[in-house]
Amino acid sequence: MNRNAEYRMLLTELEQMPASLDTSVDRALQRSRAASRRRRILGIPAGSLAACFLGFVLLVNLFPTFAYACGGVPVLRELAKAVAFSPSLSAAVENEYVQPIGLSQTKNGITATMEYVIVDQKQVNIFFTLEGEGYESLSAELPEFTPRQACSVLGSDFRQPPGTLLDVTMDYGDQDVPEGFTMTFAVTGEREGASEDSSPAAPEQAYEDELLSPVPESGEEILAEFTFELTFDPRFTAKGEIIPVDQTFTMDGQTFTVTQAEVYPTHVRINVEGTEANTAWLKGLDFYLENEDGHRFESISNGVTASGDPETPAMVSYRLESPYFSHSDRLTLHITGAKWLEKTHERVYVDLTHGTAPWLPEGVTLTSAQLRQDGWFLRFRLDADLRGSPFSMTFFDADGAAHEMGQMGMSVLGDDEDGELMLPLPDYREGEVWLEAYYSHSTQLSVPVTIPIK
Repeated sequence: MNRNAEYRMLLTELEQMPASLDTSVDRALQRSRAASRRRRILGIPAGSLAACFLGFVLLVNLFPTFAYACGGVPVLRELAKAVAFSPSLSAAVENEYVQPIGLSQTKNGITATMEYVIVDQKQVNIFFTLEGEGYESLSAELPEFTPRQACSVLGSDFRQPPGTLLDVTMDYGDQDVPEGFTMTFAVTGEREGASEDSSPAAPEQAYEDELLSPVPESGEEILAEFTFELTFDPRFTAKGEIIPVDQTFTMDGQTFTVTQAEVYPTHVRINVEGTEANTAWLKGLDFYLENEDGHRFESISNGVTASGDPETPAMVSYRLESPYFSHSDRLTLHITGAKWLEKTHERVYVDLTHGTAPWLPEGVTLTSAQLRQDGWFLRFRLDADLRGSPFSMTFFDADGAAHEMGQMGMSVLGDDEDGELMLPLPDYREGEVWLEAYYSHSTQLSVPVTIPIK
């Protein structure tokens, strides 16, 4: 029996809801509420911080029957879980739009197996496993590719049990997915029953001083390194459709044109251009596609959500879940809101000496600025609906010279409670600073902008 036949057998099981499913969410919520409500994420780069929230979304979305009912065939069960967060990838698997790979290597007792890829003209999703006797968890470091690939790369979660189906997503911009490439990655891991580090404990630091300190090296031992030659079936890499749109709309006094839509099996791209007269850069869109049956295709909730213009702060290509396998005859774009960055507020001035800021992004309040031994330490209150940093890791002095934070911290409270953002300015002792803002404000429309796509 081949993999697709096995998968079709599994689909028949999905019609029967597991007996415990109807109470599993309630039980999970009870366990969550019993834990500490205040969770601190400390000392991590902004990209890793985004990945933490990404992981939370993935955890929640692993509850559907689709992921839980697939028992009996280990790799396919894990594939179902791996794509459960994505309606597009789930549809790709259901429609047998999966290329089996089946390449395996063993080094130093670690076995890496390339299981599947889901690939189209603009995106590669690689699914693989790591096995090793005596390990509690195994991690794949971010891969390197030969030749070098001009794309965004999202790696798998670290420290997963052996046998977990891991994944790497590669999202391409102007270039198309190539016929193939070489993928190289290192593996680290934690052994079962490994004793705790017996070296003398470092002196306990205040949280502020910890964030102001240099980011420590991971120091994890490389257990093995793997290199795989991956080749993609051209029947998959050729899949995609570009639809000219050329429809102009105005929102919050800004004028934009939806130039085209790109429909791929794994996602949709909506490309926009703003006029030079605009006073704000477009940084985000709230929107969805709707077909003739009223089915909605929402924005991507997990993965690359948009890509930008390398010459400006603007985001110019936005991602949606794909209607590719629905064979829709008509698609309509509905824009319900936007996030902006005023061109006059790309950098945010903070008077460190007096702990004040004349202007801050919407929903952000400066609560303190403290000069410590290793630099300034800033705290901000974030409104409850903000779940990421409004600032980049780069800050500037009065001469315009750039400095890097290296890490930042965030306290995450309940869904309806404010959060706290902590920014360290290491080795910085001047009395004023300019932060780099991601956005200035947002707009919500009572009547959506409606644009026919096809």
